Amino acid sequence: MPYYIDTTDDVLSIAGSTSFEGGQASGISPSLIANNQASEISNMTISPSGILQTRQGIEQVSANVSSGSAIQGMHYFDTPNIEEIVVACNGVISRSTSATSFATTAGTVTSGAVQVDFSQFNNRLYYTDGASNLFFTDGTTVFRQGTTLGSVSITYPGVGYTSAPAVTVAAPQMAYGTTASAVASYASSQGGIVTGVTVTNGGSGYTSAPTITIAPPSSGTAATANGVLSTSSAPSGLRLIRQFTNRLFAIGTGDNRNTLYASDILDAEIWKSTNSIVVGGNDGEDIIAIQPFFDFELLVFKPNKIYLVTVDPTATTAAGWNVRLINDKVGCQASRSAIFTNKDVLFLSNDGIRSVVRSAADDFYTVGPTLSEQVKNVIARINRSYIGSANGAFHNNRYYLALPLDNSTTCNYVLVYNTLFGSFEGLWSIAASAMTKTNFSGGYSVNCVKLAVGSPTGQVGHLYDYLDPDLQGDGNTEYKDYGTSYASYVVTKAYDFDDRISKKYGSHYEMEFYFSTATNCTIDMKRETDSQYVTIGTAVDTSTPGGLTLPFTLPATLSAQTYNFRADSLRSYQKWRNMKFKMEAPGKKLSIKQIMIAANPDTIEVQKNI
Repeated sequence: MPYYIDTTDDVLSIAGSTSFEGGQASGISPSLIANNQASEISNMTISPSGILQTRQGIEQVSANVSSGSAIQGMHYFDTPNIEEIVVACNGVISRSTSATSFATTAGTVTSGAVQVDFSQFNNRLYYTDGASNLFFTDGTTVFRQGTTLGSVSITYPGVGYTSAPAVTVAAPQMAYGTTASAVASYASSQGGIVTGVTVTNGGSGYTSAPTITIAPPSSGTAATANGVLSTSSAPSGLRLIRQFTNRLFAIGTGDNRNTLYASDILDAEIWKSTNSIVVGGNDGEDIIAIQPFFDFELLVFKPNKIYLVTVDPTATTAAGWNVRLINDKVGCQASRSAIFTNKDVLFLSNDGIRSVVRSAADDFYTVGPTLSEQVKNVIARINRSYIGSANGAFHNNRYYLALPLDNSTTCNYVLVYNTLFGSFEGLWSIAASAMTKTNFSGGYSVNCVKLAVGSPTGQVGHLYDYLDPDLQGDGNTEYKDYGTSYASYVVTKAYDFDDRISKKYGSHYEMEFYFSTATNCTIDMKRETDSQYVTIGTAVDTSTPGGLTLPFTLPATLSAQTYNFRADSLRSYQKWRNMKFKMEAPGKKLSIKQIMIAANPDTIEVQKNI
């Protein structure tokens, strides 16, 4: 039977996308997504006005920190006197010495394969690798975190003392430390013996018991004693270190894999056993991540559980902290994916990206639904054997999540979530094994907040997104990663003109470009019956055309031309129910303001046998 319509002729229907703030929705059928969404986006970002633009590249800081090895961890270290990027690479701790160079601090970690976590505290940068002792760097040199002299035990009381003798404590093993001090007491009634030694200042930087020297009497035998280190030294094998509420927090390993440890307030020398707590008991799940939240709250993630620990500053021990189970079905799969964003903590769960949300009105916490449902096909590509290497960062109102996709054993793509629009900007072909924000006040051509990226091959660089993509730069240099160009493209939704049944005769399409510099671009189209894309435009120049040169000077300044258009006919192609476009640039900046397509719906369909 024929389809019916009242009009005497087929009208020209218009469809298209006038903005792209809906982002990528590749997990949904291309014909069902909204007009402001796209089927696939690669190496592109969404401007505040909804324009789809090639993302900016990476400005090189180092092409190879150490032997082409992966960046194991990275942190920006900022004190009143030092600003530098500190990285762990090839088992060595290195620091940036200029905008283009790194140097070693002589610090090491267990191997070049372990994950290294950093946290700044008291103008020191502490780091853990899950196997070694706790270490820190002051920006140039690395030290093992020592402890204090706890007590002194008398091994021989001596004889003949007529007054309390002087006590000398040996200097600490760590150069940053301070020497402890102690005083002796004596008893003349017992022949002048030393009855005890009291520590008056425990000092700092001791990694082994110091030598104690007691001055001899004027006539008699000198007493002897041994120093005893504080029992509150930092445990070995710490991991996931974080600075929070003027303390350092970290998680243990082995039998202590569920123990949350804390230093004393403003003192990393002291880690009392009473300042530790087992979170969730030994329930068969290791703690995967910890993330400071609001006020005195610390989120603790396991693979299938999330806890909230309230570190009460008035409590004298960890027994006064409150541990609350938020969710016993959802947890975190990668420690460095848990990132505090504008007001929520985003993390990679077993089924995608989720969030922990706090309601300030009623002190209620909840785990939100899967944010990444629209890109579930990307989540399905994660190499589960290496999901723990995923790492995130929050910068420029975007949650960046580096992922090991397909058969890759390292993070070879970054999935970008725009928190302002609540949409995904697709995949960026950036290999990132670590990311951190920097804020240098000097040493670079532009000094401001930037996102630093460390790669699995030892490269370190900054995103160029500190430049205005429309008004700054040449439209070429800042669209390269470490000096190498990359392709960017968008695959639109499948336009069906809100009619999924009728077939259409294509009329034409039009693409509008804004501040675009990309040349030699390709435009393809694909109908629902096509098994592969059909090229409909080659060597497309999207750059802004040059202006008109006049043989005289006008008494006014004309505005620069910022728009360019590409339009072409679709009349030569067979009928179709829906059509999508792929616009790809081999390099430079591709900036698409809108896409329009026109067609005549064929409302008369001859009945035919199937």
